[in-house]
Amino acid sequence: MSEENQKISIGDYDTIMNDRNIFNQIVYTPLSEALRLLEERQKDPVLMAKIEELLNGDIPEVLKPIGKYAVQFRQIATPNNECKYFLKISNNFGLTPTLMEYHSDKFSSNNFFKRSLGQLHIQGPINKKNEYQIEKITIMDFNKHNGKKLNEVVTHWNESIIDFHRKLFNICDLNTKECNFYDTSEWINNHGSSPEEYYKQFLILFVCHGILFENFLLNKEESSFIKNVILPALEDVINLTGVKPLIVPGSPIDIEDENFWVLYHPNIKTIIQNEK
Repeated sequence: MSEENQKISIGDYDTIMNDRNIFNQIVYTPLSEALRLLEERQKDPVLMAKIEELLNGDIPEVLKPIGKYAVQFRQIATPNNECKYFLKISNNFGLTPTLMEYHSDKFSSNNFFKRSLGQLHIQGPINKKNEYQIEKITIMDFNKHNGKKLNEVVTHWNESIIDFHRKLFNICDLNTKECNFYDTSEWINNHGSSPEEYYKQFLILFVCHGILFENFLLNKEESSFIKNVILPALEDVINLTGVKPLIVPGSPIDIEDENFWVLYHPNIKTIIQNEK
């Protein structure tokens, strides 16, 4: 049998994308099982050596010491509702929260999350329709910064947008002493110039070195990325290692596509008003 015939197929991508139950089973692992598998795999010297070999020894410094790492990967770490939920789950299950960032990625106001970094959605009281009232505050010039690297983007008062969002953790009274912040820009640059190249290497990290908390949304904005980048990368990792990377939904699947997750606590308005 040829090597090609021995490869595992996760199935037809269109079928997977069109059936949420199949997608969830293929991509995600329940948290309780992920915790068990992480501990089990870290005790497997053969598998650990295999991962080291596949990554040419290039494990991000933040994940090198063997530990129970919960990882959220966003261009800029920011204490919106999604991040606060991630920190709470990490704490409840004895995981070290690790916020991996990508500061050299380019800003685009067409990307929902990146836009939310520059136009903050402030959570208000619930209205008669049982919906949160939302106040939007724009802190940067979108036209001026579209296409620039995030580490070159500044607020209206000329502060790095990265520094601004880091300060918000203190404003939101979040204890980040046990939290790891890590800019993956250099690591990503070493593993390919496009998501198609580096995402396979990135997912390999979550075979043994941590648990990725992520929701892959099957909506119009992200479906092409999921089909053309995430599923091929996942399939490659399974074929290279023989196991799935450990990916757990970062927010409850039944409400993962709601704007609630990008909302901020009202007290951050104080810092914005002071800066203006």
